[in-house]
Amino acid sequence: MLAPVLARLSEIPGVTDARVECSGSWFFVDAQSAAALDRALPAVRDALGPGATLADGVAREAQLARRSQGELWFSRDDIRALSYVEGRVLATRMTDAVTAAVTLDGSAREQVAEATRAEIFAALDHAHDTGGRASSGWFWEEWPRIVDRIASRRAR
Repeated sequence: MLAPVLARLSEIPGVTDARVECSGSWFFVDAQSAAALDRALPAVRDALGPGATLADGVAREAQLARRSQGELWFSRDDIRALSYVEGRVLATRMTDAVTAAVTLDGSAREQVAEATRAEIFAALDHAHDTGGRASSGWFWEEWPRIVDRIASRRAR
């Protein structure tokens, strides 16, 4: 998950801003000065993990241009909101899959949709509150338990 990475980046001495674009592929890190950024760079690379590379040249300019043109780049405080956007998309897809297989009236469909959204949000909150996850694969491992909680809501 991105929140712990952004938290680590934000805690590096000299770093004044750390953000990520919505795919999670590109990070923006700013510092008090060019010298502070140079001093922070080893810790930044460590926080980003193996395989992280410093964008330069055309790649750097392309990312900075997108950011200055209004593309959203998220801070650590914004990441939970981004997770909720993803959660709503997943909840809609899952509700559509269920209602394609089972005939439900409008009220029942809305109950399933809300239960699905609530349980996905609860799983996302838990992941954020416990320090994040190393891979998005955690969600699919959690999915059977999410489904059980959705069914429990429907049984009430």
